[in-house]
Amino acid sequence: MRKILILLAFLSFSFVYSQTGGGFLNKTISNIGDSLSIDKFKFDVNKLKRFTIENDTSYIDTSLTIKKFYKFNYIRKDDFELVKLNNVGQIYNQLTYNPSKNNLLSFGYNANNILLTNKSEVQFYEVAYPVTELLFKTVFSQGQLTNALFTTNINRKLNFSLEFKALRSLGKYQNSLSGSKHFRFTYNYNSEKFNSKTFYLSQQLEKKENGGLTETALENFESGDPLYNEKSKLNVKFDDAKNLFFKREFYSENHFNFAGKNKFNLGFDFHYTTVNNSYSQAIINPEYYGPSTSSNSINDSFKFRTSSARFFLNSKSLLLDNIKFGLKRFNYEFFEINSTDSKIKNNSNLIFAELSHNTKSLSFSATIDKKMNGDRVGNKYLFSLKFKNINNLFVQLSSVETHPGIIYDYYKSSYDLVGWNNQNKLINNNSLKINFSNRFLDLFELTLSSISNYFYIDTRKDIDYDFVPKLKVSSNEIKISKIKVNKNFSFGKFNLDNTLLVQKVNQVKEVLNLPDFIARSSIYLEEKIFRNVLDIQTGFTAKYFSKFYSSEYNPLISTFHVQNEIKIGGYPIIDFFLNAKIRQTRLFFIFEHINSSLTGNKYFSTPTNPYRDTSFRFGLNWNLFN
Repeated sequence: MRKILILLAFLSFSFVYSQTGGGFLNKTISNIGDSLSIDKFKFDVNKLKRFTIENDTSYIDTSLTIKKFYKFNYIRKDDFELVKLNNVGQIYNQLTYNPSKNNLLSFGYNANNILLTNKSEVQFYEVAYPVTELLFKTVFSQGQLTNALFTTNINRKLNFSLEFKALRSLGKYQNSLSGSKHFRFTYNYNSEKFNSKTFYLSQQLEKKENGGLTETALENFESGDPLYNEKSKLNVKFDDAKNLFFKREFYSENHFNFAGKNKFNLGFDFHYTTVNNSYSQAIINPEYYGPSTSSNSINDSFKFRTSSARFFLNSKSLLLDNIKFGLKRFNYEFFEINSTDSKIKNNSNLIFAELSHNTKSLSFSATIDKKMNGDRVGNKYLFSLKFKNINNLFVQLSSVETHPGIIYDYYKSSYDLVGWNNQNKLINNNSLKINFSNRFLDLFELTLSSISNYFYIDTRKDIDYDFVPKLKVSSNEIKISKIKVNKNFSFGKFNLDNTLLVQKVNQVKEVLNLPDFIARSSIYLEEKIFRNVLDIQTGFTAKYFSKFYSSEYNPLISTFHVQNEIKIGGYPIIDFFLNAKIRQTRLFFIFEHINSSLTGNKYFSTPTNPYRDTSFRFGLNWNLFN
């Protein structure tokens, strides 16, 4: 791996050096002073760009808005369609179904996906002056959440960024310590003859898994007995289970321009990932997964490696702004650590095309991935239109075949009853998404989805062990319709932000269970005080989702399994917040779930994992511009 990185870096550097006539280093050094000169620039947020691999561009924004407050959490995303577990850094339970857009083989352990940054979410930067962003947020006990970002342009063409996020949090329940480390490096270079984007991403999740409360502990929790107000007194399923997930990936995309103004270029990109997951228990607890006759302890460890390379031509025409087409090679290797008998190794070839066109009134894009060989790789078709003059109307049609994950094809556990060796069918996700905004609605979004060969995890009913997973595929098509609307009302200094989601699942057998509706409403005051130096935002947020048969989290395989016996939901979650902004610093004071003592102990994130009790959290987000 190290040799590959060195080779790619050398090739990229050599090409840039040759294209600049051998004077690249001299010009770079001489331009550093100009690019960072105080006289050269005045502060302007429009000079602080960030963009994704697909060149979706936004700006570094230091404003204090309700949308920013919604994203002030561990995953840095709005968690409206999710419900948190009782500790920071643990998995989330999903309240909606979002079809995957990935047609290449993945590892599995799918409950971890929401905690990870994927390739499409990596941000690149172009800034007129060095930028530092610091984030801090308290947790429940013995730790904190921190995030630090630094980015700068060496000159107008070359930028790099470094980011590190770390978490340690001890939960209120037994065996609920969570921790993580995320490191990211990005580099991008843009010139008339050469363009390059590169990132390295390392992510580690360490979670102690308690499996939820035992049956007796559930009764004690719901009884409201003051003896159990201290949640560490409640017994959990696993006292010493631990999951360690570690993912590293390297990506580099390079374009060589042979004609002026990017009319024609040759390019390649390379994406390499290696992922490890290890589940361990020092003492075997046969009550939930059954016995283990081969070992005195549990240690299920697997590794998954992939590499993807694309070679393509990119050009413009009279009809389209961009035409990209080429070949893709995908290789994967999967094996059980400390065992060579279980190795699965294969490769696939695909042809692909990407088309786009942009005018003042219309944007069009299309992505086509057509596989030539490979059973665990699917086809992908994405088409989208945006009508800029018609309420920003956006229409997207997609059809994607995706594999559920390699560990669901092969798994061999130290537990005797847990294991399989098969090849699953590809899941076929077809969806139509329409959204727009106008003066009546800030957002209207309609999503219609149909799923064939839906893959899910059940549990074995023929034995007395509750958590032994059983793989299943739905033989009937599942259809989902979902409508989501958002509107913010302003009454002077007061605001009311409302989001409502209504969904319906049509299925023969209840294998994909979701709440019928989710609602969130925030009423808050925005005010400037101390001669407009301090911005204040304070109010309440209430969230509610209807009762449904939620899936249960299965820690051995970091996946949810279906159950149709216990419903969760039907309770409100009310938070109080007081936020402030001083220049480029935002402060957040949050009382979470302040109504927990008023609704009875009926609040759950999964059937055996309670939601969070009332707690106070403090955090800040600080932007520094040099």
